[in-house]
This record gives sequence, C-alpha cells and structure tokens, in this order.
Amino acid sequence: MTHVPWFTKPEKVLQVVNLSPNESWIEKLTEIHPMRQIFWAAVIQVAVFGFMLLSFWAINGVVN
Repeated sequence: MTHVPWFTKPEKVLQVVNLSPNESWIEKLTEIHPMRQIFWAAVIQVAVFGFMLLSFWAINGVVN
C-alpha cells in the first residue's frame, strides 16, 4: 500500500479543498460590522435559494 503523506492530517486536506475554513478567518467574523455580516448572510441566502431553484428545475427535467 502506498503512503500518501497529505492524508495523515485530514483537517489540512479539508482546508486545501476549502471545506474547512481557517480558524483565523472564523475569528475575523466577530470583528466585522454587524450590517456587513447581515449583507453577506443575505448574499449567501440568495445564492442557496437560487441553487435550490436550479436544482428543482433540473430534477423536474430529468423526471419528466
């Protein structure tokens, strides 16, 4: 079996593929102005809703 060194620390692998944010990035969220937090939350919410609608449309196209 081949040894792959980057699998020894799974948290680093997740950070590489950006599934686990860096701890300093999370700490910076509390330093942002509350209105900016609300703005980014709204942007993310609209993006997720748009992706959901796109998924519904794609699933409807496949099923029908």
